[in-house]
Amino acid sequence: MKHNVLKNSVATLQKLRDVYHSQLDAGALAEFDDVLQQLTRLADAKKVDVSLGELALRGIRIIDNSLKLVTNLTDLMR
Repeated sequence: MKHNVLKNSVATLQKLRDVYHSQLDAGALAEFDDVLQQLTRLADAKKVDVSLGELALRGIRIIDNSLKLVTNLTDLMR
């Protein structure tokens, strides 16, 4: 992932966390914080290209869980 895209992704995830932190349970919030911390560390490393691997999947799961929580998508799918 390109460095500038990574920094934008970190900023977007941080905004998502700030907006919905009160609606997330402790486990989800801890996972969110851990992923944000690792992504921030990678972004601060100043590398041009960064391989995310499992960290990207964790980020996607966090976004998925957050969206389910705030939009009640599971209720709509029944």
